[in-house]
Amino acid sequence: MHVHLIAPERYVRASHDIVRHPRLKATAKTLLLWALSLPPGSRDTIQTIGGRMPEGRTAVSGARSQLIEEGYLHVRRAQHPTKGTWTTRTLISSVPLTAAEEVAAAWRAAGREDAAPSGGISAPSARKPAVGALRGRKVSTSPKGEKKRRNTSHPPAAPGGVPDAPRVPSAAATAATAAAAKLLCSLAAPDARLASLGLTEAVGLAPLVAQWLERDRSVDRLRAALLSGLPERVHAPAALLRARLERKMPPVPVAVVVKPVHECAQCAAPVPQPGVCRRCAGSAPAPGPDRAAVARTRSGVALARRAMWGSGRDEAPRAGADAASAAVPVC
Repeated sequence: MHVHLIAPERYVRASHDIVRHPRLKATAKTLLLWALSLPPGSRDTIQTIGGRMPEGRTAVSGARSQLIEEGYLHVRRAQHPTKGTWTTRTLISSVPLTAAEEVAAAWRAAGREDAAPSGGISAPSARKPAVGALRGRKVSTSPKGEKKRRNTSHPPAAPGGVPDAPRVPSAAATAATAAAAKLLCSLAAPDARLASLGLTEAVGLAPLVAQWLERDRSVDRLRAALLSGLPERVHAPAALLRARLERKMPPVPVAVVVKPVHECAQCAAPVPQPGVCRRCAGSAPAPGPDRAAVARTRSGVALARRAMWGSGRDEAPRAGADAASAAVPVC
C-alpha cells in the first residue's frame, strides 16, 4: 500500500532535482513520477506498475533499486503480532530522504508512527489488543502455538533404533526390467496407434511384461494379447496396455509332482519301491497261459479258416493246422 508524504492533486508535483538528477535513469524517473501520481491507499505496487510500463519488468526492477539507493523509495515489511501475516508498505518521496531521522519523520507525517526503522521488521504495537494479551512470541514462529500432532511423514525406525536401508534392485531385476521395456517398445512400434508410447511409460509397464514372460515365454501370445482387437484410435496407449496386461495375465503355472518310477533290479519290471519285484523274489508264482484266452483264439482261427476256404474243402490241411495250433500254446 502506497503512502504519500505530499498527496498529488491533478498534476504530479516533481522538483527540478528529479528531472535533472544526474544519476537517475529515465526508467527510474518515470517509475518515480508514476508512483507519485497514485492516490493515497492505492493497491498498486512497483511490480504492477512495471507490468504496465513498456520498459519491462527487468528494467523496472533496476529502477526500483536505484530509487531505494537514492532515497526516493522506502519499503517496510511488518508482521501481524497475532495472525502472523505480513504487510508491505511503500513510502514515495518527492525529495531524497537518506538520514534515518528524515525517514522516520516522513513515516510519522504520513501517519505510520508504528513503522520500524529502515530495513527492519516492525515490532508489535504498544496498544492493547482487543482480545487477550501479548505473550512475547518471537517473530516468524507459528502463531497457532506448538504443534501437538506427531509428524508421520517418515516411517518408524526399525527395532534397535537403526532405520532400514533402502532396497536397491538387484542387477538381474534391473536387466529383466530393461529387456521387458525394450520388448514392449519393439511390439508397439509397428502400430501407429501406439506410436505415442514413451520410454518412461514403457519402463513403468516393464514389471508387468517381465511377470508375463515369467509365466509364459511365448512372445507371439504376448503380442496377440496386446495388439489384437485395438480400437481405431487409442488416446492413452500406456493405460490400454496396462489394462490388457493386468486383465490377460497368464495364471501362475502349477508345479506337477511326478512320482519316480523304479524298476526291478533283475527283470526291469516297474515296482513301487527300489528293489526286486515279487516274482523275482519268489513270493508270487510265475504267470501261466490264460486258458480262456487260448480257447477264444482257437475258435476265432477256426471261423476265419472256414470263411476263407469254405466248409467242404481241404479238411485235412485244416485238421493238421488245428492240431498244430493246439500243440502251440498261445500266450
